[in-house]
Amino acid sequence: MLQGYPTKGGTGISIFGNYGDLRSLYSTVHEIANSLDEYNERLKAQHLLLMNFAYEIRKAYSGNRLTDKLVFEGDDKEMHYYGFNCVWTDILIFIATLRYNAGYIQTGKLYQANLYMLEYVVEKAMFDYNSQGANEIQHFIGQRINITNKYAFIIYQALHIKFVSERSGKKRFRSIPHLIGDHFSEWRQEYKDLIHSFELSAKEQKCEITDLEFNNFPDIKW
Repeated sequence: MLQGYPTKGGTGISIFGNYGDLRSLYSTVHEIANSLDEYNERLKAQHLLLMNFAYEIRKAYSGNRLTDKLVFEGDDKEMHYYGFNCVWTDILIFIATLRYNAGYIQTGKLYQANLYMLEYVVEKAMFDYNSQGANEIQHFIGQRINITNKYAFIIYQALHIKFVSERSGKKRFRSIPHLIGDHFSEWRQEYKDLIHSFELSAKEQKCEITDLEFNNFPDIKW
């Protein structure tokens, strides 16, 4: 069974599971990602988002991220768990992408169980960190994020950088709904300014906006 804990500095969530838990979650994410045509401009961003998430999960169950030994209440047996960290804004975008696309392919009970378990541990970890912020942020789990935007992948990177660059703490956590709106709501001026900056960068680099990627990401203080 997956476990989720807020990171010490409140930057995101640590997700743990045994090898089978994470391998099963990886299969779910990878299967949904493979249903998307990476060469279709409308779907490319969503495919990249899910492949990024799948990569982290694979690295985790391969033992290349976090490891821990857990003992559950009433049980004296140690269990070796593997895990990975994920920034709050990232995991919300990943879940939104998974949920949206799961509705367009045939998913069995196991895949649905994996999605529900992922959503459960994320929501629980949010409330463990700060219930005031979680009361608002929980409404973005699997919804309210326009991941169908063809620029969703570069927007996700911009939001990641914005969030992790701000001062850590509960105030930053509670700002997540506002930050998501600034980056994904097309009617907001902040969104329009962001897209304009992408247009300038694409013109300078003589490429399409969908081909842009950030090169320098700040170090994450988990």
